[in-house]
Amino acid sequence: MVLPSCPSLPARSRCHSVAVHARFGRDNGLILGPGGPNNNGNSNQRSKEARLIIPGQQRPVPGGRPQRLLTPDKQQGSRPGGDTSFLPDDSTLGLVSEQGGLIGGPPTLNKYRPPAGFMNETLPDDASANLEPNEMLNKLRARAGHWHELAKFIPALNSKGYNSAAIDEMTGITPAEQNKWVVSATVYESVKASPAVPADVLRRFDGPGVDLLYPFRFLSAERRVAAAQYIVEQNLDPAMCEVLARSMKEYERRVPERVGFTDHPADCLAFKYLRDALECRKREDAMAKVEVGLQVALSDGARQRLLELMDENPDAERDNTGVAASLVLLRLSPDELGIRPVCVAGELGQVQPEDLQAAPRTTQSGAFGIFSISIETSSETASSSGRIPPTFCEWVALPQWRALSMARHPVALTLRDCSAVQAVLLGSKAKTDDDKRRLQGPGILVVDKAPETFQQLDETAWYVGLPEGCRTLQMVDGKRAAVLAARGSLFASVLFLARPPVKEVADRGTDLLQL
Repeated sequence: MVLPSCPSLPARSRCHSVAVHARFGRDNGLILGPGGPNNNGNSNQRSKEARLIIPGQQRPVPGGRPQRLLTPDKQQGSRPGGDTSFLPDDSTLGLVSEQGGLIGGPPTLNKYRPPAGFMNETLPDDASANLEPNEMLNKLRARAGHWHELAKFIPALNSKGYNSAAIDEMTGITPAEQNKWVVSATVYESVKASPAVPADVLRRFDGPGVDLLYPFRFLSAERRVAAAQYIVEQNLDPAMCEVLARSMKEYERRVPERVGFTDHPADCLAFKYLRDALECRKREDAMAKVEVGLQVALSDGARQRLLELMDENPDAERDNTGVAASLVLLRLSPDELGIRPVCVAGELGQVQPEDLQAAPRTTQSGAFGIFSISIETSSETASSSGRIPPTFCEWVALPQWRALSMARHPVALTLRDCSAVQAVLLGSKAKTDDDKRRLQGPGILVVDKAPETFQQLDETAWYVGLPEGCRTLQMVDGKRAAVLAARGSLFASVLFLARPPVKEVADRGTDLLQL
């Protein structure tokens, strides 16, 4: 028996004539065997001809169950035992395709079957998507409906085991066209969901809407609605839709450059032509881009930007207006900004408590650490002493060390010679002449103005106070500071003693700035 070609299948389907041997089994079922008239299947031409392949024909079937032919239109037959589910076993026969699967088999036999709902997450549920596969395939083959309605069948068929290649064979719709339909249908549904889109705008996309909406797949739903309305207003073709989609996406990315342009699709196109004009080398090409931008621009700000580019003088760099001058730009490092201005109250041994109390404090703010001076002069102190505090005009900039950054109100006191101050010698443990020689030279004693009362005193720290019998501030150790604090003659705690850099003959090569 020779199986003829199948006229009911589409023209692109592949049908072969297969030579088989047929006989009736004990259960009145038709059993087909390979080969021609000789049912032993040893025909010399069987390796060269397309033939029916029967699984398990080289070995006996377990349980003695008869082999049978399963056709696509009779997949729901019950199996022995009353089980209606289709599970392939050694008694299952079928036509094997070139890819290795059963032609027309159930979804479970499709090796590359996508998961349920694949490519259908963004499309709304529709009653037409619940049709039988044959009915959906017939509608796709006949193009019976608008493209966005037919696109809903593709994810539904995929969920039932029909991949893009199978749909292509049965309907003539290529996989690339299927993908384009599904993606464009997603864009169409997002536009349709907006209440601001009238019905006449949607009808414009019933025909060639696939190519018009496909470029806007990367935009948000709100931007798609604006683009769809602009497409209908201007009657844009697919090529201009591609340009419009790129322009709207470029507008979203270039925030600093789009000053004067709105997010309307017309202004997005004008912004695109402005950027094209800036990239042109010849002025006539740039002016042509500007003119096109002026034709599509909607807002006054967009037109103003385009007109400014048109009015620019190409010979401006040859004028004597100063445009040829260069500007040196320097990027500061955090270390170069890490300083704190400290007020210099005077010299240790000459500064009185009123001078220390009247020293102003600085506050820094901004990216460059700009500091401002807050003067907190106590009127009671001035009236009690009968002496007006001096105006402080001397400041010193010190690195932002941790001890200095933690200070609440730092004040600087100068020292002419550190080796001549007995407290400095005691605090630095200088005993030999060499130690004293290393301490020779000026210094700056940085102190933190104390609050009105000291909470705790450290015997290992140094303080600034007014000892008995003295009229100027002196350095005192922690033991003596406890006595002065009880009398109210303790005014500040010593943070550190800063010394000037050592003068060296050799150049370290650490120049701060070279221009």
